[in-house]
Amino acid sequence: MQAVSDEQLIEWVAKGDSSCLGTLFERHHRSVYQFCLQMTRNRANAEDVAQEVFMKVLRKAHTYRHEGTFKAWMFNIARNATFDYLRKNKSQPDSLPQDDFADSLMVDHRTAEHAASGMQDIGTLQRALATLPAQYQEIIWLARFEFPTFVELGAALGCKTGTARVRMHRAMQQLNLAYTELNGAPFDA
Repeated sequence: MQAVSDEQLIEWVAKGDSSCLGTLFERHHRSVYQFCLQMTRNRANAEDVAQEVFMKVLRKAHTYRHEGTFKAWMFNIARNATFDYLRKNKSQPDSLPQDDFADSLMVDHRTAEHAASGMQDIGTLQRALATLPAQYQEIIWLARFEFPTFVELGAALGCKTGTARVRMHRAMQQLNLAYTELNGAPFDA
């Protein structure tokens, strides 16, 4: 038996079956929360923003047009909610203790050898990412952890595929500069 798609669930939510939101929440809460945590650097604020995202998904379900994936549409809402939060609080993201931040964010599910060889650089890379403006942090996070293609990334960002590619390239250049400044040498991925 095949699971019901996110797109079908949001369609049912739009037609008044709000119970389907629970399934969408179960499927996507962790990734939305992780994104919000990356952007706000505060666990309580990240949880508040993530909850707001799902409330907006419920209220705006009727606006989903099947022009892309539900996940891209939802992350567009998450981006807007997060930036609204940051604007309202006129703050840069808070700092989390490095150990707490490392525990939940930059998890790489590649081979053990690859992960072990990069462990020394992870802390410096996280600090470098934290120094970047929010728009660069956002695109790096979404491209690295949520959307494997530039087509999907563009849909999530509300831009064309080529624009998403250019934004990612610029963000990675800035990350490499920040990493080099902290480490004295460019990142060797």
